[in-house]
Amino acid sequence: MDQLPINSPDIRTFERDNLLRALDGLVAGDRSVVERLEEVAASALNRPHAVSATSAGIGIEAAMRALELEPGDEVICPAYAPIRLVNGIVRSGATPRFVDVQPRSGGVDTDRLESVVSDQTRAIAVAPTWFDPSILEATASFSRKYELPLIEDAVDSVGSTFGSDGAGRFGVISVIGFGIASPAFAAGGGLVLTNKRSIAERCRILLREGRTSSDELGDFGQQGWLVQPGGIDGRLDPLRAAVAIGVIERLEDAVARRQAIADAYVARLGGESELSIPAPDSAARPSWPAFPVRLDERYVSEDRDAILAGLRRHDIVASRGWGFGPRLTGQAMVGYPEDEWPIAARLAARTIHLPCHPVMEPRDVDLVCQTLLLMMQQNTFTRGD
Repeated sequence: MDQLPINSPDIRTFERDNLLRALDGLVAGDRSVVERLEEVAASALNRPHAVSATSAGIGIEAAMRALELEPGDEVICPAYAPIRLVNGIVRSGATPRFVDVQPRSGGVDTDRLESVVSDQTRAIAVAPTWFDPSILEATASFSRKYELPLIEDAVDSVGSTFGSDGAGRFGVISVIGFGIASPAFAAGGGLVLTNKRSIAERCRILLREGRTSSDELGDFGQQGWLVQPGGIDGRLDPLRAAVAIGVIERLEDAVARRQAIADAYVARLGGESELSIPAPDSAARPSWPAFPVRLDERYVSEDRDAILAGLRRHDIVASRGWGFGPRLTGQAMVGYPEDEWPIAARLAARTIHLPCHPVMEPRDVDLVCQTLLLMMQQNTFTRGD
């Protein structure tokens, strides 16, 4: 059988036509399609400024650097997080200050935020789980109380809503992406969104290698030819921008189709005693770039990895999902950090992200569930439980 991917881009004839036009523009040095993507995304997420980047990870790094963080500065971050968020903090020169997470949703435990604020704290960065963006209101309130800028990694959660608002609209800076982790999966790339013109301009300069003037047609160096330190070679190319425009415009439809697949998973796996499945807040509408399941306490990380390998042998691509942040920094850690952030450690060791995307059919969900349960059964037999 064909391989079943964890996510699949919904690319249609409209994007293919856009791509051909963008290719012609690329030859002529025309980047107007990138500007069009920025306009569409800013409108869709109700933010006045959007700046494109080669990837969501590069966008997060630019967002951190736009805050002018310095060595010794700390950024509060959940201990269960995407690696791009931790890497963005580290590459900016700051230090992640980890906080444990909520056992139900995996989102940062907002009750613990106050305990980690110090004289070195300069910002807070969060990645809300796409099935429960409710932490955003509490986190935004905390950031206002302490006057700390909030950076929102909305890559996985874009399209999720909580009440009348949605992911990507809470942080002073928000980042979305068009890679495999996103409900808006296109051909890659990312966007930094903000309500502050000064931050947007700083990100734009950083992402063109620190140059105050671009090399685009019509820019004759009115701002000078200065190069600011710390620049990143991070501009999005017109080809990927052309694909992303239609994906953003159809995001509402894509989320609804993903919800139908998630509902099928809930119906199929809801009664399995060895699995925990998401229980979204009643006010939340998740965006479902994947369907996360959590193995119970009898399983350890080696068991989870063996089950993942078994799924892949059956041509089903699943993943570990997010990671244990303290182990993602690249720094040697003394002792047992899993004891300091126990909930994050357990989630990182026992979570599996299953395929959940509009290309799937109900029979695909049945196949994934059957194979998952079979691999769990085989793992249990191998352990001798």
